[in-house]
Amino acid sequence: MVLSGYPLEVALTVANSAAQAWYGYDQGVISGILISPYFISTFPQTKNSNTQGITASCFSLGNLAGCLFAALFGNRLGRKNTLRTGGTVSAIGAILQFSATSFPQLIVGRVINGMGNGMTSSTCGMYQAESCRGPRRGKLSVIVVLHNVVFYCFASWLTLACSYINNSAQWRLPLALQLIPCLAMFSLLPLLPESPRWLVMQDRMDDAQDALCRYLGKDLSPDDPEVLRELASIEEAYKLEVQSRISFKEVIMCRDRSRHLHRLLLGMGGQFMQQFGGINALNYYFPIILEDNIGLSTLMARILTGCNATSYMISSALAFWMIERAGRRTLMLSGLGLQCLAYVMVAIAIALQSEAPFQWGAVAITFLFFYYAAFGCTWGMVPWVYQAEINSLAMRTKGSAAATATNWLFGFVCTQFTPTGIKNIGYRFYIIFAAFNLLFVPIVYSLYPETSNRTLEDIDEYFDVDSGHTTIIPIGDKATKSTARPQEAIDAEVRRVETATTLVGKKTDDPTSVHVERLGAQ
Repeated sequence: MVLSGYPLEVALTVANSAAQAWYGYDQGVISGILISPYFISTFPQTKNSNTQGITASCFSLGNLAGCLFAALFGNRLGRKNTLRTGGTVSAIGAILQFSATSFPQLIVGRVINGMGNGMTSSTCGMYQAESCRGPRRGKLSVIVVLHNVVFYCFASWLTLACSYINNSAQWRLPLALQLIPCLAMFSLLPLLPESPRWLVMQDRMDDAQDALCRYLGKDLSPDDPEVLRELASIEEAYKLEVQSRISFKEVIMCRDRSRHLHRLLLGMGGQFMQQFGGINALNYYFPIILEDNIGLSTLMARILTGCNATSYMISSALAFWMIERAGRRTLMLSGLGLQCLAYVMVAIAIALQSEAPFQWGAVAITFLFFYYAAFGCTWGMVPWVYQAEINSLAMRTKGSAAATATNWLFGFVCTQFTPTGIKNIGYRFYIIFAAFNLLFVPIVYSLYPETSNRTLEDIDEYFDVDSGHTTIIPIGDKATKSTARPQEAIDAEVRRVETATTLVGKKTDDPTSVHVERLGAQ
């Protein structure tokens, strides 16, 4: 079966969504399993808050190792083979977990599972971004990341349902079902062509042209002007990058014209801010917070965890309509303000709960739900989309891996110390995250340019040292902040296509035409 056009777009999105689903599923599963009686009886060590933290956070350490593997070998393997490798490793880890009879086996399984997830989570967004048409890139990337939340929601309700099983299947079955998205991804990958931009980077121009034929529309001819213009633009942008390529040492010292280090740090910064915005302090321990800080029963904590996960999923789905209309910057800035407010109110409610337990408990639960709703349609989506867009073609594998590794590293920090923080400092623990959210507002406003409605080559042009754009974004720089594609990007693309002399033995037709992605945005 040879898919093209819309059916191919659907298959690509479903495959990458399955790759992203592991992360959310693990969060939902482990938060419910940690309070399961049969899990605790099998692994009584987890009653200790530090051991509880290790049980949850070792998955993040595995992810960090997987991201480093993707950074080192991702460009050699390609996007599809990296996903296959990660999926295989994740499946081995899942089997070790649900068959565990000792605590060390459980931990080893979670680390191995995390390694595979690190490879897939750092690659699937990049594969999606490199293969989609510009006007649809943001929305389809949101669908991919949304499955993180969909499977978090599914896992939360699943662990509630399994809590009624009176044997070890209470926790083994949820862990075993991790294999479902793995099987879905493996079944779809053979139907997909490789990323056209990765194929250009490997100098496989015929394969890149064929892939573009299939991704840009149904039953397009290889000689279609849209295909030739797109391939010419990608090829010329990559040639310019190769001509100015320098060593990694010089990149670190900021001597390159494409500002690779600047772009790398923006992707990593987005993931750092997502984690210290406080999401994983809640995701892995939401039922425990409801029990220990608010005083709910185990059953009520499970039910509210499922209700919150459903609300979280709905709010995350809103990003599909918001991410291109509002833009990445607006979502990040508004999300930080709303998350800060939510954490302040949770801290106040928990601090005053002893005076009126029911009333202040209700306030705390309300603003925990509010936090998830705000995070879901803003910071839950944007950093994953942004990291796949912001890096150049040559640095995209390393940049995405570095950004995802940052997510896992600081996710580990937050996950490891949350149980101890909740136990020892109470309401003050939530003030820490409120302060971080407030601190991040001027950072995003001053450093993060808009990427919505731009092609990936437009973003390369923006960061060129001759573009005139500075690291600190001036208040009056409307082109940098606008959600509409700026005229300077359109003009730059016309120049790139004019520069491309031949392609598959032909000159590109009508090189002054407006790019196909621009036409699609109208």
